[in-house]
Amino acid sequence: MSPTPLVSVICTCFNHEKYVFGALNSVLNQTHPRVELFIIDNGSNDKSVEVIQNWIWLHDYPNHVRVRYHSESLNYCKVFNEALQECNGTFVVDLAADDLLYPHHIATAVAHLEEQQGNVYFSNAKLVDEGGRAHFFYPLDRDGTLKKSVRQGDIYHELVERHSVCAATLVFRTNVLRKENGYDEALTYEDFDILIRLSRKYPFIFGNTVGIEKRILRNSFSAMQYRPKNSIMLPSTLVVLKKIKKMNRTYQEDVALKNRSFHELKHALASANFLIAGRLLSFLDGLGRKPMKFWFYWAWWRLKLDISSLYQRYTKR
Repeated sequence: MSPTPLVSVICTCFNHEKYVFGALNSVLNQTHPRVELFIIDNGSNDKSVEVIQNWIWLHDYPNHVRVRYHSESLNYCKVFNEALQECNGTFVVDLAADDLLYPHHIATAVAHLEEQQGNVYFSNAKLVDEGGRAHFFYPLDRDGTLKKSVRQGDIYHELVERHSVCAATLVFRTNVLRKENGYDEALTYEDFDILIRLSRKYPFIFGNTVGIEKRILRNSFSAMQYRPKNSIMLPSTLVVLKKIKKMNRTYQEDVALKNRSFHELKHALASANFLIAGRLLSFLDGLGRKPMKFWFYWAWWRLKLDISSLYQRYTKR
């Protein structure tokens, strides 16, 4: 009988003083018996470090825990990759310190990955906002069954076209993630890019369970995707779109890329990120025939019509 695989969890914290204690406890409470934990504070300026130190003291510094403190905030992808190189686990989890792993998440992921000899696992997630309102990433009926089936296997086309996997639920085979050079350190955020690159090469395995609780916070890094007038994430999105253009193999995938590019352009314009909107228009100009909406967005961009205040109010609802 093969030994139980070790799983590495990399928990990165940045100003998560309210949540990091619970995130760390959720790792400790996993039913999977072999877990190592990397705790990284990425230059927090709140009381996160104090909370982490209290957690470590309370648990008498478990020997499977390693801690690293950064005096300033560094590129998230770089911080994760440094820890990835030190992981001893067969599988690895990227845990944000404002999220929670449900007790069965790692055990379920490992069972699926081992049984199917897979490399990437994902599941459903419970999304909870600051007011306590919750819904599921993949909607469920009252009896807890999925309202629609979730596609797995080769899902590259679907991921190009839309956000169809909750990246916070991912469990990777460590040597595969290393082979793909981890996260792209030239980007400001990781999930879109890593989902695309991995799905191009590897089938994704879906576990029909709610594996994590992901918090939707107004001031979280992910909430800055379409920050009005000054998105630091949209330029990275454009880089990924250009990667997709090179990776595509079929006409259908090219159509999916065009649809995704128009989606990003619409949000760039609505959030008054006109500089990157102009670059997205140039990118779309090179994707072939231009539909009528291209010229509508082009006119919007030329006029620099700023509706970002309305957009911000709408998206916060």
